[in-house]
Amino acid sequence: MTKTVELQGPAPVLVAHRGYSGRYPENTLLAYQAAYQHGARYMELDLQLTADRVPVLHHDASLMRMAAIDADIRDTKAKHFKVMRASYAQRFEDEFADNEFTTFKRYCKWLARHSDVTTFVEIKQDSIDRFGIPVFLDEVHKRILSTDVESQCVIISFNHEVVEYVRNISSMRTGWVLPAWKAEHKETLEELKPDFLFCDTELLPLKDAEFWRGSWQWAMYNLDDVASAIEMANRGMHFLETNQIGTLMSNDGLANRR
Repeated sequence: MTKTVELQGPAPVLVAHRGYSGRYPENTLLAYQAAYQHGARYMELDLQLTADRVPVLHHDASLMRMAAIDADIRDTKAKHFKVMRASYAQRFEDEFADNEFTTFKRYCKWLARHSDVTTFVEIKQDSIDRFGIPVFLDEVHKRILSTDVESQCVIISFNHEVVEYVRNISSMRTGWVLPAWKAEHKETLEELKPDFLFCDTELLPLKDAEFWRGSWQWAMYNLDDVASAIEMANRGMHFLETNQIGTLMSNDGLANRR
């Protein structure tokens, strides 16, 4: 018999990881629209830069997984990227054959029309390595300012220097994605003091007493079933990322948890 887990502590906030990525091609407007329709008001996305320095929603450096094209997004101009199709055929076959990729500018325009949405914007290391933090972040910040969504965006990265740079150029909130559970990273965290600390569930210690306490809010990834999400919430984790936002939002214990 399946054990029923009941929510005991504060209600968690569910974050749509790459949109409703369990059901639609990730990091595309279609996935975010679906997540919103299912009640999500917190989103997460990944950014890379094209060859002509246009920020676009994409996780990998390679276009193979999403578009079945053997090319590097950092070597691809934005005008070519825009006409490709984000079908993710290896997972969804031809169901989303006409689905378009999404530029960050287009996403920001959508975000501006949904003032109740907050987005965690992850800056990917692949494009940092190619273009550098100042170039990458300045292009991202331009799009955010032009659509007046600074208060709706939280910039996150595995690279702690991204957090430091964002603080120097803006008033936006920040989040650090924890690379590993090591003493050296605890020291970095205490110096950095981000608004959010993102952590893989596999890194979290078994004992709650070993959590690193501070001013930051914890955000755990990824919780794709109801029982796991509730168990993590009961451990005091307030923000929970999920690929299955529709499934979690349909549960009475987690519904309407923004």
